Amino acid sequence: MPEVVVGGVRIAYQRRGSGAPLVLFHGAFEDSRVWTEELERLSTQLDVIAWDAPGCGASDDVPPTWDDAAWADAASGFITALGLSHPAVAGFSLGSVIALLLARNYPDSVGRLVLVGAYAGWGGSLSPDELAERIAAARFTMDHPAAEWAEDFLDSVFAPGTDSEHRAHARSLLEDWRPATTAALLPVMEQDLRPGLAMIRTPTLIVRGTADARSPRSASVELCQLLAEARLVEIAGAGHDCTGPELDAVLVRSSREAVTAVNPPIG
Repeated sequence: MPEVVVGGVRIAYQRRGSGAPLVLFHGAFEDSRVWTEELERLSTQLDVIAWDAPGCGASDDVPPTWDDAAWADAASGFITALGLSHPAVAGFSLGSVIALLLARNYPDSVGRLVLVGAYAGWGGSLSPDELAERIAAARFTMDHPAAEWAEDFLDSVFAPGTDSEHRAHARSLLEDWRPATTAALLPVMEQDLRPGLAMIRTPTLIVRGTADARSPRSASVELCQLLAEARLVEIAGAGHDCTGPELDAVLVRSSREAVTAVNPPIG
């Protein structure tokens, strides 16, 4: 895999296609391989870049001193190292939090945001009881093999009737997840990012499956209210993972709009 070094951390990535750039940030218990089908489909229309977040896939481990600012630095540095100008950035679940940190701290790095299964941090999107349960569940994964928690987790990610091969692919990635990455990410995910959302001026689409069992609809609605320029798109029947043709269309449109905003037509 190709890689770049940002702040001394090696970040691996996959890149396919040409055209308007789209940067993909995966969720927890994943790496860039989760976007395999999207890379194939979208690369016929876009320049698609999917990173292995630090601590994931072929990238280096997360440095022990990292905080939310360091995650934003890494995301911005990754975009800069690839020579991208105001690309569309799409983040799924955990990736939505990283995308928000990026847009908050480095507004000039992003042309459009697409937040899928989004959170304003768990602390900003879940009730106190739900937050405690989510943290406890994450900590459980750190001390127990995937066989003890994988199916329950996947049940919360995928809607009933999801293609079995797609779910099996996600299941295979759980075996490669590093518990140390969960430990490094928990302080970031536990935050309430709502106080800083008004700083984000980037045009944003919040994409949610109507059968999402992990991120409540109220969280998506509130994100739309707090962000300066945001709109909710709901995909009927989809779960927390709502990848497929409808999301593809959103990603293509946002990527092309980001390019047009930077280079408006002449005349």
